[in-house]
Amino acid sequence: MKNLVRAQAGVKLKRIKRMVAGQRKQTCYRLTSRRNTSDRVILDENEAHRAFAREVAVYLETRIVNSLNDPGALDR
Repeated sequence: MKNLVRAQAGVKLKRIKRMVAGQRKQTCYRLTSRRNTSDRVILDENEAHRAFAREVAVYLETRIVNSLNDPGALDR
């Protein structure tokens, strides 16, 4: 079962609950981004939220830097 926890700037954090080893439930988090081609699976909730915040910051920073590479961007 997947539940969307957070989404911002093309970055998504989903909670995944699954059964492992004899009916024991495990919760993990899947982090996806437009920037990265592969998903990250994180077991710790706090680390998942920190990774989400870092990925959003990097994505937004990359967009700003890329916009400065546009010809005439500084003339606006």
